[in-house]
Amino acid sequence: MSYYELTDDINFPNRWYLGDVAFADNWKLAQYLDPERGYEIEVSRDGLEMDYTCNEAYGVSVVSKKFKDALAGIADITFAKANIISKGSGSEFYIMAVPKELECIDEKESEFQKFEVNDPIRPDKAGEYRGFFKMVVNPDKCAGLNIFRVKGFNVAIVVSAEVKQKLESAGVSGALFKCA
Repeated sequence: MSYYELTDDINFPNRWYLGDVAFADNWKLAQYLDPERGYEIEVSRDGLEMDYTCNEAYGVSVVSKKFKDALAGIADITFAKANIISKGSGSEFYIMAVPKELECIDEKESEFQKFEVNDPIRPDKAGEYRGFFKMVVNPDKCAGLNIFRVKGFNVAIVVSAEVKQKLESAGVSGALFKCA
């Protein structure tokens, strides 16, 4: 099975930029949210709405109804209603949480940096991935999952070819797929 890193298209023309989710711990929302609760998200710069975007500071995934509907039936995703404040939009948006994390990186084929014990800012993350120049996922470690985060680098969302195809067929905007 092929896998792809799902990323926000930062070069989308005239795009909007979303700020913080109000009254919530934004660091935790990427993986854990209450699907019964409504959330509010500020627009930090107005522009064209996108079907997939991440808020600026925390990487919280915000998706349209079209994006959410395209993933109907895919396990291991939680959605919660999101009200975009400062925007007179009639569109529905949701925060998407992907709680499953996998140790799936092929370190021999990937190019990356890890946090060191003596890191001046984040010594608490020693041994975790700081960033990737090239991310390669070992499909044998993915247990056939369709969507998950990378353990030790949970800002990355990885999707299967099936998820990629569903989103592309739906014509969602703002989502880019890098081979992983």
